[in-house]
Amino acid sequence: MSYQIYGLKCGEKDYKESQFFFMETSDAPLTLYFYLWVILGGPHPVVVDTGFSHDDARQWEMRQWVGAADLLARVGVKAAEVPLVIISHLHWDHWDGYEYFPSAEFWIQEEEIDFWTGFAGCYPVYRQFATATALGELVRLNYGGRIRRLRGEVPVLPGITTHWVGGHTPGSQIVTVSTAKGPVVLAVDASHCYRNIERRQPTQLITNLPQMLQAFDRIESLAGPSRLVVPGHDPEVARRFDELEPGVIRVA
Repeated sequence: MSYQIYGLKCGEKDYKESQFFFMETSDAPLTLYFYLWVILGGPHPVVVDTGFSHDDARQWEMRQWVGAADLLARVGVKAAEVPLVIISHLHWDHWDGYEYFPSAEFWIQEEEIDFWTGFAGCYPVYRQFATATALGELVRLNYGGRIRRLRGEVPVLPGITTHWVGGHTPGSQIVTVSTAKGPVVLAVDASHCYRNIERRQPTQLITNLPQMLQAFDRIESLAGPSRLVVPGHDPEVARRFDELEPGVIRVA
């Protein structure tokens, strides 16, 4: 099976390098893009992450926000009909757009669910990266049969597999996809930027530093000779791949 992958930009925000990269002292400007991903070519679309709400965009002072439904429409996909969404992790910018997918089953690593609905809520340092209301919806969705709790490496469709890596959050997962270009690794926030994996310089946003470093090795191993790695927040993605129009990037 050979799939096509599109990256869809939800918004952007400016930071300083010292706010983001581990042990970084430079205050040089850094712009991060916020994406979701869609995989086409199988029996149905598979979406990776949900983007976030307009309220989130205002709260976080996001520029150029676009909701998931409008983004997916640009590549001919109706968000309301998507049956399967892989959630890389439960930070607000990856989960809070769940409402755009009323027909979807959400595939999430069970460590991720347990962490954010338990331990993380006890500490402000973690609470700032998630939205209590959106996390609370996990219970309702689970009782409605719409949450699939994953453990480790799980096949999704022939040629699409999720892999637990941890590091950024306890249940962070990446996705490998077979394409005409070779295997593509959607690293998402296991490597926010190419700088993370290429220089082995992690982000500051971690729950387990050794796991994040090991995740870099795992990503490269899964990518193989094609070295087609797609990080989760790097504007460089639009330059290394084919930007069809502003905010719509054909990876493969």
